[in-house]
Amino acid sequence: MLRIGLTGGIACGKSRVRRRFAALGFATLDLDAVAHEVMAPGGTAYADVVAAFGRGILAADGTVDRKALGARVFADAEARAQLNALVHPRVRDAEARRAAEEEVLGTRGMVTDAALLIEAGLHLRFHRLVVVDCEGGEQLRRLVARDGLDEASARARIAAQMPAAEKRRFAHLIVDASGGLPETDAHTDAVAAELAWLADHPPPRPAFRPDALLAALAAGATHGPRGLDPARFVVDVAAAGGIEMNRLAQLLVPPVVGPWYLAPDVPSESEPGPESLALVVGMWALSRRGLDDAFTAAAMFSLAQLTHRDPARAAGACVIALAAGHLGAGPAAGAFLDADGWAATAERWGGAPVPGWARAAVAAALAAPDDALAAAEAARRAGADPALARALAAAFTARAPRDAPAEVVAATFALAR
Repeated sequence: MLRIGLTGGIACGKSRVRRRFAALGFATLDLDAVAHEVMAPGGTAYADVVAAFGRGILAADGTVDRKALGARVFADAEARAQLNALVHPRVRDAEARRAAEEEVLGTRGMVTDAALLIEAGLHLRFHRLVVVDCEGGEQLRRLVARDGLDEASARARIAAQMPAAEKRRFAHLIVDASGGLPETDAHTDAVAAELAWLADHPPPRPAFRPDALLAALAAGATHGPRGLDPARFVVDVAAAGGIEMNRLAQLLVPPVVGPWYLAPDVPSESEPGPESLALVVGMWALSRRGLDDAFTAAAMFSLAQLTHRDPARAAGACVIALAAGHLGAGPAAGAFLDADGWAATAERWGGAPVPGWARAAVAAALAAPDDALAAAEAARRAGADPALARALAAAFTARAPRDAPAEVVAATFALAR
């Protein structure tokens, strides 16, 4: 089943788009409605939320007064984080149950609507991310009209969310909801048609080979950006059941304070870059979605934003991740080795041309996929990092070392499940 995340700024038209998707035959889930349920009296989060914020947030009938609670959390980032920590795990459990039910029913695509998917760092749970956006002045006008807010309060709520331009960078697809309802519906229909095609034409799914990842880890870089080493990254991804940006932000040295997507930039060329984690991202994406280049590159782009904001470095990391996924699939992926296609996808996500060092590392690995030492030497001669080419070739041959740490071995095999 194709899992689709639907997000966008407050009052941008997500609900309209979700209802349109439902009318077009997609299963849909509104996580805001699920949050209402878990915070309702008797709900799984109700007691904890009342204990944390006091009975002053309750209406006369004992239900949570959403406006009173909203006024508290929108004005206080710490309170907002506390509320999210109480509510999000319960919402995710409910979402997982619904997704499992739809899988059993044979549903081809499920759309999950949530305002803060990217801010919460959970957007990589989905195969495709759709962002609903509208022009800023129109967003403000709609919010004032919808919620009866004064303009200053409406602006504060908009400012509390990720800027629209930043949110669009993480989208596979964008619905422009700036115009009238017929225009929004037309844009939604076009996006839905593309998603329906993807649901009916899933990517090739070669088997994920744990030994390929173990071999790549042994042959590649041992250090990663800001202390997030590849082995540590694998262990966390396995523990979380996926790539969760807020968790990873806390593994950085020093840990990120504030939103994960505003992590301080590390521009130094001597610092290990996001490409040191690309082998793991590429093979994690293979385990989740097969040879889906857009899914792989989107995951690598998100991870790159934690430490390096240089577009060229992000594009380079994306192309290494794409090569890792394909080479990690072994000979079964031979018909899908397309370095030029990978570069085009990487440049779309990174926002810059793929740098020469990344192209050279991939070319060296493709020229000698069954000889890691030869690939490393070819990369060295081309001025690229030998470890990248060596690790890519090692992923292809999948000769896992016998002395890999037990924790890493267990985490790697967990990805296969």
